[in-house]
Amino acid sequence: MYPTSFFIASEADSRYYVKTMRHKLFRQRPLLTIPQIIILMGVVAILFIGLDLTRRAQAGQLVGAGEESLQKEIEVEMTRQVALQATLEYVQSDDYVKAYARDEGGYIMPGEKRIVPMPVEAPPGELPQAVSTPDPAASALPWQAWWQLLSDAPPPSR
Repeated sequence: MYPTSFFIASEADSRYYVKTMRHKLFRQRPLLTIPQIIILMGVVAILFIGLDLTRRAQAGQLVGAGEESLQKEIEVEMTRQVALQATLEYVQSDDYVKAYARDEGGYIMPGEKRIVPMPVEAPPGELPQAVSTPDPAASALPWQAWWQLLSDAPPPSR
């Protein structure tokens, strides 16, 4: 009926079979071999190095990105410095002292006469009355007033 190779003949044989199966289950082949582990470590190292190089490249681009705007600011500030140097030289000159004394201090040079303009006051009197302009919306019908407000055009004539 059944082939005899499927059945275990004795108790001792069954114990041996169970023992060898347990031994085979616990003594299986390792998950990765040594060359596979080395290759895996190499791939992981290459990934880390690649990511680090990418990060450094992006940081380098960010450093150089603001260089042009900083260069323009330097040029503007250098121009401002030249203007300030010219102002400093003028302020330290005798021409500035003379101009300041004449304009701000009210001093005059020998031989000059001071002329002070006096404001002319209007004679007290009646002030002219303001003429009021008629409001066309006040004398118009409501729809004409709305037409005028919304379209800024004269109302249509009938």
